[in-house]
Amino acid sequence: MPDTKKILKVLRDEQTLQTRHCRLLETQQRALLACDRKRFHDTQTEHALLLAQLEVQAEARQAALLGDDGKPCLLSAIVEDLPERSRRPILNVRDTLRLTLERIQELSRQNERLINNELEYIAFTLDLFVEAGRKADILYGGRSLNGCRLLLDRLA
Repeated sequence: MPDTKKILKVLRDEQTLQTRHCRLLETQQRALLACDRKRFHDTQTEHALLLAQLEVQAEARQAALLGDDGKPCLLSAIVEDLPERSRRPILNVRDTLRLTLERIQELSRQNERLINNELEYIAFTLDLFVEAGRKADILYGGRSLNGCRLLLDRLA
């Protein structure tokens, strides 16, 4: 049977990391909503580092849930056999972690939608510039802007 103290510590550590992850996604969302690309970009390095830490934490959790025979055990099966005094803290952390993970998924979906909206806006704006360039080329005879026309056609 896995060590319950070790499991509790690993779950608490994961909860701490996931809470940081949630706060970081909220910061990114505020930057996206404010169209603050610099602030969003500045969070990317921290986000990559945090994801690496979460991978290490997932490996630690898997190691903590190994049984005496070296096979992984389900947390629900481990908790089932514990006395109430030992079970309650693990269940509390598990439930809090579950809520945090749900919030992270929600924020990730929202941020993805915001990024896609921003990309669509950028594409729309570029199309407007290309069209304006073509109209200007036509209006002014196209002689002096021949090179630009080729560039605009390639971009479009």
